[in-house]
Amino acid sequence: MTARNSREGSANPDNEGEAPVVEILYDAVANGVRLLNVRRAGGTYDQRMWVPEQTVNSAKLVAKYWASRKNMTADLSKFSLMLSEVNDHRVTAINTIDSVGYPEGFTYITESIYSDEVPRPCTPMFHCECTNGCVSGCPCMEETCYDSNGRVCVPVSVPLLECGPKCKCGSECKKCVVQRGTHIAFEIRRFAQKGWGVMSKKRIVRGTFIAEYVGEVISFEEAERRGLEDTAVGLTYLFDLDMACGSTDVADFSVDAKTHGNVSHFFNHSCQPNMEIRPVYVEHRDPRLHRLAFFSSRDISAGEELTFDYSPHYSIDAGQSAASGDEMHNVKFACHCGTRKCRSFIYF
Repeated sequence: MTARNSREGSANPDNEGEAPVVEILYDAVANGVRLLNVRRAGGTYDQRMWVPEQTVNSAKLVAKYWASRKNMTADLSKFSLMLSEVNDHRVTAINTIDSVGYPEGFTYITESIYSDEVPRPCTPMFHCECTNGCVSGCPCMEETCYDSNGRVCVPVSVPLLECGPKCKCGSECKKCVVQRGTHIAFEIRRFAQKGWGVMSKKRIVRGTFIAEYVGEVISFEEAERRGLEDTAVGLTYLFDLDMACGSTDVADFSVDAKTHGNVSHFFNHSCQPNMEIRPVYVEHRDPRLHRLAFFSSRDISAGEELTFDYSPHYSIDAGQSAASGDEMHNVKFACHCGTRKCRSFIYF
């Protein structure tokens, strides 16, 4: 990967033949040397590199970076190195609350991992012959789910159908939103009562794709086993792939982001969330194995925490009391979302 290769050659001093450093993203210590992850003028984020701190010629830029970190209470070197290894330049981490530097036993990934008992779908898909994006009259456009800006424009109950891998339309097609990846800049931040959470560095417009929920795709039986262990301590990261299930059916498969996940692993609960999760089909149309994607449910301000409802089937707006919530769920934990309609508890 780019970051790893750059680190191997980062011992060369910053000289006049190299473009100047214009941004410092992370810091870390390796073999006793303080390294800075930098981007040079004219370079993209994918071309950033690790260099020894003393080789960065801009003392002002270095001072500005350390000033932004002066209230840090934890060593986030492992966090920074991990994000660089997976080439996720959109994410930074900060902790001014306690000494926790990285969630133990967690591996950051960028796409889901399928366990051995989960089949890989091979449902035949129509593929278009469009070039430079699907055009009017293309069969792919018969089921439009995004507007011209790539924002979702159908009800949350409607699955999102994107162009498949055999389509000739290209990755910039207006129907390739989730598979193209997010453009959101995230900050993973430590909170006093809620632990890790995620904030957006810039304003997000309603309907914008924020992140895919990735993790281990596991069977129903394995999800049941993990769920019993995790729910007891309020740490469940299981999402059932139940788009095609009726009210009395159970999902064949689930996504578990407890030990393997991306930035969505750190999304917190809110009783008045600003995100909603939607089923997405890209490589196939197998209803048992759709992907999961977070979209903004309203405009989100820069610096606002990104949240979703852990218990969407329980709502005070629906006329339910706290007692009815106790009847519907076996386990509850105190909620710290602090919103006007806080239900006081998170139910599992």
